[in-house]
Amino acid sequence: MKFWFLLIFEKHIARVSIGIIMTWLTMASGIALLMLSGWFITATTLTGIGITAGLIMTFDMYVPGSGIRFFALSRTISRYVERIYNHDTILRLIALFRVTLFGQLVSMPLSNLRLNSDSEWLGRLTADIDALDSILIRYIIPPIATLLLIITISLFLSTVWVEFALYVALFMLLTLSITIQYTIRSTSSSGQRVNTLLNQLRVQVIDHLNGVIELQSFNVMKRHQVNIDDTITQLTLAQSQLDTKTVQLQNWLEWLLQLNLFIVVICTLNAFESKIISGPEAVMIVMLFLGTNEIFQSFITQFSTWGKTHFAAHRLSTLQDPRTSIPNIHKEIDNVTSIDVKIIDHQNINAIDISLSLEHRQFINVIGPSGSGKSSLADLLAGVVPINDKSRYIINAGSSLEKDTHISWYQKIGYLEQSNTILAGSLGYNLTIGISEVDEERVWKVLNQLELDQWANDLPEGLNTWLGESGYRLSGGQARRICLARILLRNPQMIVLDEPFNGLDDNMAARIWRQISPWLSSKIIVLLTHEKAEYIEVDNSEILSLTTNIDNDIN
Repeated sequence: MKFWFLLIFEKHIARVSIGIIMTWLTMASGIALLMLSGWFITATTLTGIGITAGLIMTFDMYVPGSGIRFFALSRTISRYVERIYNHDTILRLIALFRVTLFGQLVSMPLSNLRLNSDSEWLGRLTADIDALDSILIRYIIPPIATLLLIITISLFLSTVWVEFALYVALFMLLTLSITIQYTIRSTSSSGQRVNTLLNQLRVQVIDHLNGVIELQSFNVMKRHQVNIDDTITQLTLAQSQLDTKTVQLQNWLEWLLQLNLFIVVICTLNAFESKIISGPEAVMIVMLFLGTNEIFQSFITQFSTWGKTHFAAHRLSTLQDPRTSIPNIHKEIDNVTSIDVKIIDHQNINAIDISLSLEHRQFINVIGPSGSGKSSLADLLAGVVPINDKSRYIINAGSSLEKDTHISWYQKIGYLEQSNTILAGSLGYNLTIGISEVDEERVWKVLNQLELDQWANDLPEGLNTWLGESGYRLSGGQARRICLARILLRNPQMIVLDEPFNGLDDNMAARIWRQISPWLSSKIIVLLTHEKAEYIEVDNSEILSLTTNIDNDIN
């Protein structure tokens, strides 16, 4: 939570300060209106009684009447402006939170990103970020504005009754502090429990919807739904417990404020009898406390959400794991001319020692059965696998290593995994994502090389055609070639292809390989296959055969 508080004050201290002042002005105008109205009603009543009794009295009703109109108008205007201004600040903060979060995600190793499911990330990027708006609107502005209001009230009362002003300042400060601290302590665990279950429910529902076809096929839809129903029951119970604690705290605070109001009434009556204050001033002080009671009562509801917000803030603040080391490959690289890779297992008695030396324009075909570690080697080269204590691997690029960032390396390498990733968007969006300048002629040339041009041209809106969520409108072969097209359009210096033609027949694979070979010949190519690829017509490649599982050594 501390990180997000500091981020708010660091980036938007001026806006937050203005929002606090506006909130204070709204509070002060409301209480001043109540106080002056009470004083005015009492004063006019006493004046009327005196005149009825035959006394000669003068009373200027225009000045206090003008004051009432002024405070009524200032309260309305300040409340309206404050709401607009502070909500605009909230939108700016949410944008800041998202930019900060996405910056963290970009700098994270892929291995860390893959520790959570897509539904988990969806919750963090939506619900958790939205929960952070409570920091400003509940935990920063109201307490500070109320503190300013207490100072204002104390200074005002000191001009009328100094001893009572000291009592008011002490009581209000203690009430504010105790209310906030006790509410946080009493409701934090319940709030975190509610958000934990809510997040669990969100993940379960998304996974349930994603697997609805399989669940129906195996006739286990209702059985799978039992877990969701159980989570809903637990969530309802946790929310009920939180609501119960909140109501109990509100009752406790109500009794405290009413007791204080009783004390104030007794004190003002004694002060009136002792002629320390006048009758209208006594009523004005009572009305003051009626106004402040309403403000204090709102803090229970505001800070009862502390546990929920803390849960969301903690999840977002721990996205970057400082314990995860990043390989040397993740350095700023101007140009990739050669790469040396070594994998050594120091704990296995049958130590594996794999050494690769890749030069510019070199092609290597890594062959091995399923489970031999081809994909792990590919993840290693792409920077997906972090260094660990079990084994050691060294990757050196043949250019100068300068800055501690791995973003540059990802820009130099193209990695085609075994699984296809199609984003919710158009065909053009999926092809050109991450490319700053899009050349449509180049896009169609690549589609032609991959034999997708005719299909793309026949789509209802061409490149602007929506592919559906996760590309459900595509066949496996079309999705595979779209993923390959991304790499060709990005034009990286090194390319790792893990079973690049899954879902394609041998004839199409051979044609496509032939058509992209001239382009591949200028790159460093690592091709991973189960067996010698038939589409490689000329044996000009270096072959590395993996007969032993290397997963344990680099995972």
